[in-house]
Formats: sequence, structure tokens, C-alpha cells
Amino acid sequence: MEGEEKPEESFAVKLKYYTTLTMGTTACLSSFIFMFLIPWILDPSISTLMANFDPEQVLCRTVRTDHLVSMKNCSWSSCKHGCTTDQYECDQIYVDYMHVPYSEYDEESFEMDEDLWVGRGVPLFINIKACGYPPQTNCSTFADKHGPEGSVFACYYSRADPNLVMTEYSWWKEVNSIIMALLIPNVLCGFSLGLVTYWWYPGCQKRRCQYQLPPDQEDASSNNADDEDDEEGEQDDEGDGAKKGDESDMKNRPQEEEKDRDTSISMPEEVLLIRECDYWITGL
Repeated sequence: MEGEEKPEESFAVKLKYYTTLTMGTTACLSSFIFMFLIPWILDPSISTLMANFDPEQVLCRTVRTDHLVSMKNCSWSSCKHGCTTDQYECDQIYVDYMHVPYSEYDEESFEMDEDLWVGRGVPLFINIKACGYPPQTNCSTFADKHGPEGSVFACYYSRADPNLVMTEYSWWKEVNSIIMALLIPNVLCGFSLGLVTYWWYPGCQKRRCQYQLPPDQEDASSNNADDEDDEEGEQDDEGDGAKKGDESDMKNRPQEEEKDRDTSISMPEEVLLIRECDYWITGL
């Protein structure tokens, strides 16, 4: 009827719909975020760990600084804002370093022995990629602190590549970045997909279905039961004139008929159970 109003959806149905929408959006966003974290966090952190930097700060001294202009001259830079942008102005800093802990350095009493400088004229980088984004990376402050020739400061050298020197390094920080980049987006994506799959995949809902005949099937089954009762009554009347010696056979016949009846009905019941499950799932 046109005048009849549609029944309002239950709170459970609305909750399931909006929760599914939220979980699906979360799974998609988590996948995209993980793809972006690979070049921004995972690749630099893994490269830093593979370089095998000495965890103890050593003594470094600036020996030369070149301030260059034009993209052709800036093939590399000690520090760059943005890891994907083109650079038209750069600072290239070269340092010497020695295997002396920076904690032992004293500006007044420490004697600079030229024979102790192991690495000579090595490029200095702010991190493994020599780039970053504010506020963590400030190239102006980096150049003012490490650019002047003769500046002495703490640095880290790579034991895998002696020509690689950085000013910032923390083993725990790199490991923590890798764990967070792998754990957070993948757990969110897996949880969201698992919840949506449990709610909407029919195989997960079969256990929750209960056997219940539809009204039309219940009427048909009751009529069949009445017909079977009439047939049993006729068989009982005919069986009254049988011999008393066949009483043992008479006792076994109802059991065999009951087994046959259960076998014949079992198949329709399974079919009805599957139909009822499909109706219950699609009705949500």
C-alpha cells in the first residue's frame, strides 16, 4: 500500500552498517599509509641499521665547506629540505674523524695529533638520506653549526663503509621506527578486514543459524505427519489378524520404519536449514 510506512531499521542493523563502513575505510587508509611509510621510514631506518654505525660518538673536524648553486652542481648535499624535491642551492661539508670518543675531548687540554685522523675529507650527512622535513630537520642550523672550517663536533662513522659519516644516530630510534611502521598499519588493516569478513561471510554465520521451518513448510510437514498416522492406523488394523508368533517382528517393524522415516526426512531438513541460514544472513 502507498500509505503504509516502511519499518524502521533496527539499531543492530544500523550499527553493523556504519561499523562495516568505518572498518572498510580504515583498512584502505592503513594500506595506503603503509605504502607511504616504506620510502619515508622503513627504507631509511633499514639502511641505517645495515650501515652498522659505531654507537659511540667520535671526534670530527670540518676541513672544507662548499656552498654551491644550480642543480648541476648540487649532485649531493649534506642536508636537504625534502627528500623528493630538486635542489638548486646546497652545502657540501667535508670532515676528518678519529677513533677517539668525543667524551674525552677537551678544547683546552686536548692535543690534536694529525696521525690520529683516520678518515680524511669524508662527506658529512645529517642522516643516512641527507634529507628530512621540518621541524626535525633544519638545514640552516646544521650548516651554521658544522659548516665553519675547523669546527670540532661529535659524529658517527659507519663500520661497513668508512666514508659514511653522520651527525645523528640512535639504534633504538631506528628499531622503534621500523616496528611502529610495520605494526600499526598492518594491525589496523588486519583487524578491520577480519571483523568485516566475520560479519558478512556466510561461512562464518552458519553456526549462528538455528533450525526453524518457515510457516508454509510447517503446514506441509504437519499434513504429511497426519497422512503417515492414517497409514500407520491401517497397518495396525491389518496387523491384528496376524499370528501371535510374529510379535517379535511386529516390535522391530516400528523401529525400522522410524529409521527409514528419519532418513527420508533428514535430507529436506538439511536443505531447509541452509535456506533458513541464507534467509537470516541476507535479511540483515
